[in-house]
Amino acid sequence: MTIRDALDADLSNIAELADNNDLLIPPLDQAAFARMLSWLHAGPPKGQRLEFVCEEDGKLIAHYGAVPFQYKVNAQYLIAGFAANIVIDKEARKKALFFPLQKHFANLYPALGYGFTYGVMTRAGVLKPHLAVGWKEVGDLNVYVKPVSAGSIFSKLFPQLGFSKTIKFFASPFQYLFDCVTSFGRSSVQIEKIQRFDQTHEDFLRGWTCSQAITAVRSSEILNWRFVEFSERNYKISIARKNDAFTGYVVTRVMPMKQFSCLAIVDLIAMDDDPSTIAGLIKHCDQIAKAEGVDFISTAFTPHYSFKKLLMRKGFVRTKEKFTLVTRTPKDSDLSLRADIFSQWFINWFDHDFV
Repeated sequence: MTIRDALDADLSNIAELADNNDLLIPPLDQAAFARMLSWLHAGPPKGQRLEFVCEEDGKLIAHYGAVPFQYKVNAQYLIAGFAANIVIDKEARKKALFFPLQKHFANLYPALGYGFTYGVMTRAGVLKPHLAVGWKEVGDLNVYVKPVSAGSIFSKLFPQLGFSKTIKFFASPFQYLFDCVTSFGRSSVQIEKIQRFDQTHEDFLRGWTCSQAITAVRSSEILNWRFVEFSERNYKISIARKNDAFTGYVVTRVMPMKQFSCLAIVDLIAMDDDPSTIAGLIKHCDQIAKAEGVDFISTAFTPHYSFKKLLMRKGFVRTKEKFTLVTRTPKDSDLSLRADIFSQWFINWFDHDFV
């Protein structure tokens, strides 16, 4: 068994491995998955490629890596690796490959200049093995949803009733009242859709990043890599302006979530003292969601998110779904990235928006 760096020539084989192990979610096919791997691991503006494969008897049986993000941790700017895309062939899982892959990962990322690595876990069966090999639990991102089509949601929740048209008829007044209550209030914010970020947005992005204690860095270069370069993800970017000044942005995409369709708010940014920008962008998301015909709007944020109460007033309800943030730092590092710092960390689906 051999573990080695992944090459561009491996991408199609990795995609085939993922497909054969039921890890491709439609409409992602093998070709798109291979392009996605290149975008995530080889395409980021900074940070060395951290991606490797495991072979046995000439057959590729596992893949693992991390996506390099520029990060601000208090006064430090460094490269962090978001652990992602672990694939282990079903027939090879009895070999306990998870542990040698994790050992190789732990030795490799400091050598490549990463200050720390992190990830999000959704299941206890995944979280516990990671904690056992040195990852540290930090805190939870909770998933919130806002109903857009109550009739469609109820008919999908209770398909056995067989009265979808009746359910939708009686749910329509509820949805109308809910929309009126949660959209109450006027906004002086102008919303504009854009194709990509540019230098005119840079001062705001730099100021916002500096205002955060711990966060993935936002810049026009990074945002264009994250939201423009992989067109299959079909992100939509909308910016807010007040008196011609750039005051924030939202990035969305339509995606499936279990049996539902949703408009995911992937990244939503404004200065903490500017709730009107957030309110204006949320109202814009309501309009997009209605136009797309989705069941609800979804997003994820931490318990200490500064605009949490505002989003709840705008109709977002906490679900039982959550993502647990975990971190790993080199043995000789003086970084302390454990639960005691979680209240200082701004993190959302910008870092990871797979559901």
